[in-house]
Amino acid sequence: MSAAPTFPLSAERRRVLRLSVVLFLATFLIYWLSGPLRSAFDFQLSQANNIVHGHLDLLPEYTNNLGILERVLYDGEGFCLPLDDPRGEQAAKEIENPRFSADCRHYMQHSLGPALLQVPLAFFFGLTVNQTLVSAFIGALTAPLAFGITRRFSRHLPTQLGLTVLALFGTQFFYSAADGSVWHFAHTTAVFFTFAAIYATVVARKALLAGALVGAAFMCRPTEILAGLFPLIAFSDAWLPHAPGVAFVRRLRLRPLVELAVGVAPFILLTMVLNAMRFGNPFESGYGYTEQIYQLSLRDTYIHGIFDPRYMARHVQVFWEQMPNVAASGAFVWPSWAGMAMWATSPPLFYGLFVHLRRFNRTSLAVALSVAIVCGLLLASAVWLGPNLGTWRPTSAALGLHLAPFWVLVAAAITLAVAARDRLVLASWAAIIAIVLVNWMFAATGWAQYGYRYGLDFMPFVWLLVVLAVRRIQWHHALLIGIAVVINLWAVLWIFKFSNWFGGPLFDWIWVSY
Repeated sequence: MSAAPTFPLSAERRRVLRLSVVLFLATFLIYWLSGPLRSAFDFQLSQANNIVHGHLDLLPEYTNNLGILERVLYDGEGFCLPLDDPRGEQAAKEIENPRFSADCRHYMQHSLGPALLQVPLAFFFGLTVNQTLVSAFIGALTAPLAFGITRRFSRHLPTQLGLTVLALFGTQFFYSAADGSVWHFAHTTAVFFTFAAIYATVVARKALLAGALVGAAFMCRPTEILAGLFPLIAFSDAWLPHAPGVAFVRRLRLRPLVELAVGVAPFILLTMVLNAMRFGNPFESGYGYTEQIYQLSLRDTYIHGIFDPRYMARHVQVFWEQMPNVAASGAFVWPSWAGMAMWATSPPLFYGLFVHLRRFNRTSLAVALSVAIVCGLLLASAVWLGPNLGTWRPTSAALGLHLAPFWVLVAAAITLAVAARDRLVLASWAAIIAIVLVNWMFAATGWAQYGYRYGLDFMPFVWLLVVLAVRRIQWHHALLIGIAVVINLWAVLWIFKFSNWFGGPLFDWIWVSY
């Protein structure tokens, strides 16, 4: 009998494998040890446990902390309140003309993808599973993917490691992966699958796999279906190869398009089936029956319904302008639960907007300087307003003109990408813009959060733009990446370790607040 064939690894592959394992282990340990270690808001675990016991709704005996659940309430007819509401009479007082129903069931408000990932764990361990630990594990799996993507564009090891560190520890992904609670676990899983979809597109070059990974991300965060624009455009060289003078129909290759569609289709169909089983409508995710939109205290939040273009100004304010809280005592500077501007949590992401603009030295310098001035003014306003020394701030500028340098930079980046016909840059911007437009039409801006958590839906594509812009890391790249890591570590420590130090805040200081 002949021996089984062997597949020896080259020295380079062994080195890459070792580095990938080290990156995964180091990331996992940092996420886990720096986080809260456990969360009471492990709603996806409860959903998984209910699925194991044959229920798509949530029953008290299979659910952790049913009384604090963000609830979808439905009885086959519409929104309702249960007769034996675990929240007592107070829940009914929040609803105008409440309709009580003996058949009213509790459902989880959030997408089922992160819950389905935990079904095998819930099958064996039930509600004893630690969702925060699972979050740290899945977040750490992103490390080899980010490292693999950087290797596709740079052979310089310090550049590869620096950009990988930026993705893992220089963005709000650090906080969300360490947190593991309901919103952040959804973001962690969606970011992981989005990075995997980017890897499948630019490294593995497998359209079927890329489509499937976009579908998996969609089941974690619905807006991630728009991430499918990235592989669609990035694979355009395969389904519409460049051939001057040849008609469109003759150039069109259907196979890559079919592979993308076949990859994503099962996840869309599964979502529709689960929606129909729960709410009798394949297109109803449950948000139409969420308790929040019926609560009197949140009437002003949902004044125009769930989605409306008039909500965009709310998101612009958080995304570009929201600063940390600054005071003359206590912890002096601490995160605001209202959020923080994405550039303030991750300043190196600006590099991604200079992929082509950097070719124009003087223009690039002028734009960078104007953006730096606006950022400086916004930071200064946080210091100025903290001790209440003044009332004016840059955000008081008419028509939001103080944000003009940001918009000019974005417009220039997109225009130059179009002029250069840069497929990967255009694919990234297509996904970013589509996701931003949809997220910014949502009524809420993230509730209690660190940073702008909805930004995680498109962060992998902004990060990819940085990878395309920074082919060899320089001192200023390393400096800004280091600053971003310190900022995000600051938030993780202030919120997870100091604000609840042995049951109370360290030194009785304020470490996080609105």
